[in-house]
Amino acid sequence: MNHILKLYYGIEMEVQPPQYFHFQNQLYYFSCVQNPHAFLEVFQYYRYLVQRCQCPGYYLVKNNNEDVISYQHVLLMYHDSEFSFQNYLSAFLQPLGNQRLFISHIKEQWICKIDSVKDLVKQYAYSFKHNPELVSLIYYYTGLAENCINILNEILSIHKDASITMGLALEHMISDYVYDLLNPMNYVISSRMRHLVYLLRSQLLTYDMLKEVLETYYFDVYEILYFYARLFFPSHFFNEVLSQQISQKRIEEYFVYIEEERKMYQEVTKILSFYVSLPKISWINKKNMI
Repeated sequence: MNHILKLYYGIEMEVQPPQYFHFQNQLYYFSCVQNPHAFLEVFQYYRYLVQRCQCPGYYLVKNNNEDVISYQHVLLMYHDSEFSFQNYLSAFLQPLGNQRLFISHIKEQWICKIDSVKDLVKQYAYSFKHNPELVSLIYYYTGLAENCINILNEILSIHKDASITMGLALEHMISDYVYDLLNPMNYVISSRMRHLVYLLRSQLLTYDMLKEVLETYYFDVYEILYFYARLFFPSHFFNEVLSQQISQKRIEEYFVYIEEERKMYQEVTKILSFYVSLPKISWINKKNMI
């Protein structure tokens, strides 16, 4: 894709999207956008939020045709500045108007993803038989995900049309660099609780900071229960499995990470139980989880 940088931006460098790179002492991010309309919607809201947290963040670079998208690719330029994580939280935890996510819709999506992973195990049973570690992980995480469905059912038992506030949320785990945290390509319009979960999983939010957030900002009972379910739901693992590109190294990393996850579940359960009555998941306190 280097010809796009050269032809449309006059930059002659070996860059394969998605990738950060430096050019003339400036940090850039070059990436493909599968859905330009969705990206521009996210970016418009992103620009509003970074201004509210008083940092410039990223700007879209126009190409030589004065367009911001070049054959489904975008070039973003980062403006470094002083950064306050508290200001960031204050801005990015603001609700997105009156838009709501319905718990019943989330439940349908999660069930579809669980079923897809289960079907993949059946479809590739013979190729998986030489990798029992991957099979164990799949069964473990699908079992974990089914617990998440039970938590959503608890919410729906309170109100069958329960919904939660939307906002700009991290799409996945990120590094602890400010330029990664502020990269609009890492965001989607989703729930505020998804955002908190990925900040926590990215180790950008400590348990004490989580307590402070829950005390400072208003979250209703549906959001807190959804946070509990979202914390457990293994989207990151499912996405890697469904892409059929999970490596042996990643499989080994997951086994190491399971113990860290168990500790995280225990700590967050203690915090959230102060605000709502949580459904009991007995194995959280068990050491032998697989």
